[in-house]
Amino acid sequence: GQGAVESIARRLVEMLDLHGIPHISSEAATSLASLVRRHPSIVSVVSAPLPRALKYISEPAGKASVIFLLGECGESIVEAPYVLEKVIDSYDSIADAAVKTALLGATVKLFFYRPPEVKNMLGKVLKKATEDVSSQDLHDRALFYYRLLRSSPDTNIAKSIVTSKSMTMSTKHFAEEDDSELRAALMHEFNTLCTIYRCKAENFIDEENIVKFVKVPKEHPLPREAPVTPVTDPGVNAITNHMGGVAMADAPQQSVTTVPSTVSAEVDLLGFGDDLSAMSVPTPAPVGPASLQSLSLKSGVILNGEDYQNKWSSVPDAEAVIIPALAMSTGPTSTDGVEEPLKAFNVFTMASGELPTEFKFFLYGQEEDAYGGGFFLIQAVVSKAPFNLSLTIKPNGGDTNPTKRKEKIDQLVELIKSALGEYFP
Repeated sequence: GQGAVESIARRLVEMLDLHGIPHISSEAATSLASLVRRHPSIVSVVSAPLPRALKYISEPAGKASVIFLLGECGESIVEAPYVLEKVIDSYDSIADAAVKTALLGATVKLFFYRPPEVKNMLGKVLKKATEDVSSQDLHDRALFYYRLLRSSPDTNIAKSIVTSKSMTMSTKHFAEEDDSELRAALMHEFNTLCTIYRCKAENFIDEENIVKFVKVPKEHPLPREAPVTPVTDPGVNAITNHMGGVAMADAPQQSVTTVPSTVSAEVDLLGFGDDLSAMSVPTPAPVGPASLQSLSLKSGVILNGEDYQNKWSSVPDAEAVIIPALAMSTGPTSTDGVEEPLKAFNVFTMASGELPTEFKFFLYGQEEDAYGGGFFLIQAVVSKAPFNLSLTIKPNGGDTNPTKRKEKIDQLVELIKSALGEYFP
C-alpha cells in the first residue's frame, strides 16, 4: 500500500545520506529514482536530501539518478536550478554519457517549472550536448529538445510532452529493463561465463582472446545417425557413389597427367601481378584431364542461410556423399584457417563455428553455367583430437549424369584437400 511505499522511500533516503559508503548511497539513489517513476506521490518524501546528495555521490549511476530526481522534484526544491548549474559548468569533465543525458533531461524539465532561473542554463546545456559526439543518443535527444522548443507553436504543447507522466511505470517492468535482446545474445554463448556475468564476452574479454561464435542453421543438415560408409582409401578413386551405389574404382580408368610445378609460380590469387615464386600458394593436386574440364566454380557466389537450408533439404540424404575422417597432420587454430584458403578456390562459407572438440563449416560452391551451374553443398567437420576432416556433400542441380556428377564430386574433394594442403601430410 501507499504507507509501505512511503516507509521504503524513507529508509532509502536514510541510506542516501551514508556518505562513507559510496556504493550504498549510489544504489539508494538508483532505487529511489525507480520508486518515484512508479509512485510519483512520494516526491515530497525524497526531495529534501537531493541537493546535498549530489555533492558527495560520485558513482555515475547514482549521480545520474540524483540528477533525474532533481528534474522530477525540481518544482518543490528551491535550490534545484543552482545545484544543476554547477554540474552544467563542469560538463566537459563529465565522462559518463548517462550522467550527461540525465542532466539534459532534468534541465529541460526544470525549465518549464522555473523558466526565469533556468533559461540561460538550458541554452548552455543544449549547446554543449548538440556538439557532443561521445554519445549518439545524447546528441539526438539534445537536437530533439532544441527543435521542439524552437518550432512548437504553443509552449504548453512542449511542456506537456516533456513533463508528461506517461513514463510512469504501468507494467511489471520498465522499458529499459526488457533484456530479451541480451538474453537472446547470451544464448549464443550459453556454456560460458557470459551467463554468470550477464553480459557479452566483449564486455570482459580482450578482443584478441574472444572465441567467435557463428550461428549455424537451426537444424543439423544431415542427422548424426546417418549411415557412414567405411572407406579404406580416402583418395579420389575410393569415394563411394551414394547415388548409384557404384564405387569409383569401377569407373573407367583415365590416364593421369602431372601438372608441371611451374603452376604454383604462375597463380596470382590476389591479382598483385608480382613474382609469386617465393609465395606459398596452394597447388592443385594432379588430376585426370577429363576431370580438369568437369569442374569449374564461379567466383563471388553468395548464398544465405535460408536458401542453403532449402537446397540442402531438397536433396535426399541417400544422395549425400559422405567422406569420413581424412587424416590431417595438423589443424587450424580458428575458422579463418579453413575459410580463407577455400575462398581462394571459390568454395565459400555460409556459416561456421568452433566447438570444444571440433570446427564445423557449412560450405558451398557453384559451377560455371557452361558446366551445368549446379551447387555443391558441403558440411565439413574438422575434429581436433586427433585432427581429421569429414565431409558430407550434396549436389543440387546441374549435371544429372551419375558418372559426370561423381567425377565432379571427386574433383571437388581433391580441390578442398589442395586448398587445405598445409594441414595434410
